[in-house]
Amino acid sequence: CNKINAAVITPVLAAGSSESPYYVQVNISQRLCCPTCVEKTPVFKPTFSVESVAMVGTGQYVATIKVEGVISYDPYGGGSCCMKSQLISQTFTIPIASATAPTSVTVTAGTSVNSVSATGCQQCSRGFVSETPLTVTVA
Repeated sequence: CNKINAAVITPVLAAGSSESPYYVQVNISQRLCCPTCVEKTPVFKPTFSVESVAMVGTGQYVATIKVEGVISYDPYGGGSCCMKSQLISQTFTIPIASATAPTSVTVTAGTSVNSVSATGCQQCSRGFVSETPLTVTVA
């Protein structure tokens, strides 16, 4: 690829998660440089870390989370000799409500589930999707 667009990262708070530890499902969508097929699921094992926590209002804070990892995939028609890799290194934010300023925010990632997003009868696509459950602990 000449230009790799940023991944779309969408954190969603789990229903019923109202106090620390919070449970968040993080969806990462990325356009791959080359199409790959659904039966050859790309490998992506992201790491998550807290970069900063900032106050944005009374009792309202934002944690900036960094996600890093490499998507490894077999491009359509490439065979096993031509694996491709694509880096994701981005930040996203998670809002936190707290009566007092958090002294510690940590994230723990669960197992990521990766897939190729193909529509209709298509078996191959450039659409990559990864979902990872996070546990966000605020103290």
